[in-house]
Amino acid sequence: MKDKDLLRYSRHIMLPEIDIEGQRKISSAKVAIIGLGGLGCSASIFLTSSGVGELCLVDDDVIDLSNLQRQILFSESDVDKGKILAAKESLSSLNKDIKLIAQNLKITASNIDKALNKFDYVLDCTDNFDTRKIVNSYCFKTKKILISGSSQGWKGQFFKLNFHRQESPCYECIFEDLSGEDLSCRESSIFSPLVGIVGSFMASELLKEIVSIEKFKPELIEIDLKSNKFKRLNLKKNECCKLCSKV
Repeated sequence: MKDKDLLRYSRHIMLPEIDIEGQRKISSAKVAIIGLGGLGCSASIFLTSSGVGELCLVDDDVIDLSNLQRQILFSESDVDKGKILAAKESLSSLNKDIKLIAQNLKITASNIDKALNKFDYVLDCTDNFDTRKIVNSYCFKTKKILISGSSQGWKGQFFKLNFHRQESPCYECIFEDLSGEDLSCRESSIFSPLVGIVGSFMASELLKEIVSIEKFKPELIEIDLKSNKFKRLNLKKNECCKLCSKV
């Protein structure tokens, strides 16, 4: 590790749970973030500043004025620009040493393998069930680590799915009936600090996974910022799950 990296990441290295070896693991990690809304913006900033080796950004949306209330990668001068290029430019100015890959793409079942095959960790920051189902199925089949988050109004949630472990549930175990549902936040209310907190938690879960800090514990954490309450829910594999029970 170069002297400038020892200085840059010194506050990480001072943590005995991370140390130099843990920071090396972070610097070698290959991560994809799908969706650059409020969650993706927040998570990408902390992963970039933490020195993740390769960070792939996937989104096909354009920046709207209403996004600026919570999507902290962007500024007024970015309105009407593609999110991917604006995000890459912003993150590059934060850390020029990491490899940033921008894919102006809407994830589908037919293109997801080409988009994500080289990445070991996936952060699902999307806002609709159809894409979440595609990402979940792909990560399950390819045994990738999936961290998923969502937020609406005053409440948000996140959880980690480790498909290296046979006992891990999948997204469809947790949300059995997804037909006709939609998580889109385009027209829904959202408290701006909420996405920053949930996105930061997602980045935290990923970094801890990379450096192997904690044992596997499938659980969903729900945050209610209106009442400042946190709730933990244990997650279990659904023996009748349409996706993972077939294995």
